This record gives sequence, structure tokens and C-alpha cells, in this order.
Amino acid sequence: MTNNDRDRSETNRARNGKSPDPAVTAALVSRRGAILAAVITATVGLVGAVIVALINTSAQPAKGADDRGAASTSPNATSAQPQETKPAEAPAEQVKLDADMGVDLDQPRATPVSASGPNGDMDLHFSGSYLAANRTGLFYYYGTEQEAKIQCPKIVSEGKGTVPGPTVISAGGQLCLRTSKGTVGWLSANDVKIGENSGYIVLNYKLFR
Repeated sequence: MTNNDRDRSETNRARNGKSPDPAVTAALVSRRGAILAAVITATVGLVGAVIVALINTSAQPAKGADDRGAASTSPNATSAQPQETKPAEAPAEQVKLDADMGVDLDQPRATPVSASGPNGDMDLHFSGSYLAANRTGLFYYYGTEQEAKIQCPKIVSEGKGTVPGPTVISAGGQLCLRTSKGTVGWLSANDVKIGENSGYIVLNYKLFR
């Protein structure tokens, strides 16, 4: 075989061989691009979802913290705190006057002494039948012991209902008073016995200093 024959044979084989179809090649490239784009889109979406989930998780407080916060601000937690209690009001003091005895109520420990009347520092005097006050310092009062702290200073300052002189007071009777030093107070007869020589009166009293 000559060289010319060999060249013609190779040329014929080249012509008879199948060359790739441009349309098929384009279709394959397009399909691969679509698959790659889908994969990229899915990957990006998955990564985005994971990031959003992480952000939401970090932004939310722990459940235990929520429970503790709710417990600290709940009305029940507030009501469970101990309530402040007001100190109890001191009870009334008491003094017993026998017949012809008087007492200076301005003294820390009022002690009855023999007296002829409510003179000098003697705020009250009991004759055995009548109770008298220094400088007409007794005033009629018809309220309660609890109200006396407000009512007696008002009654005394207005000067209304003044007891004009020695008065008979029975058990349970109440009066407002003004001491020789001008202190306002309240008194109530706890027990009374009338008698010139054997009489006595037991008084409960409070001074509002």
C-alpha cells in the first residue's frame, strides 16, 4: 500500500467516524448546570435555616430563668412577704383615789397623796363623793377610748363641754382632762364607791403627750 492509499484510508475512516452533536452537548451542559444550581440552592437554604435556628435559640432565655423570673414577679411571691405590724397601743394607766386624796398625773408614776382639794400640782381630787380637777380641767366626753386620742385634744382646745365643778362619776363614765401643766388626757371610772370616809374611785387614764 502506497502512502497515498494510506492517506485516503485514514481520511475515509475520519469521515465515517461519528462526531458529537452540538445540540446534545448543549443539552448535557444545561442539565448539569441545572442540577448544580439546585444543589447550591438547597445547600444555601439549609445553611440559612440552621443559622436562623441558632439565632432564635440564643435569643430565648433558658426555661429555668423564665420560671425564676415569673416566680419573683408573681403576686403570690409578693404576698408571701411578711407584713409590717403596727405596735400595739399601750394600755391605760390606773390609779386609785381614796376619800380626801389627790394625784398629780404629770408625774411618771402617779402616786395618790392626802390632799384637801385639787390645788397646786394636784390634777384630780376625790372627796369620797365627788371628783374635782385642777383649774376646771374636766370635759364631758362620750366617745370611745380609741377615739379619745383625737377627740379629747379637740374638745379641750375648743373649751366645749367643760365640767363646771366637782362631779359625781359612776363606773364606766368617761371624761377628757387637762392637767396642771396643760397636758391633755382621757380618763374613765373603772370602779366607784361613794362614802364620806370609806369611798374610793379607781380611774383608768391616758395622757397624750
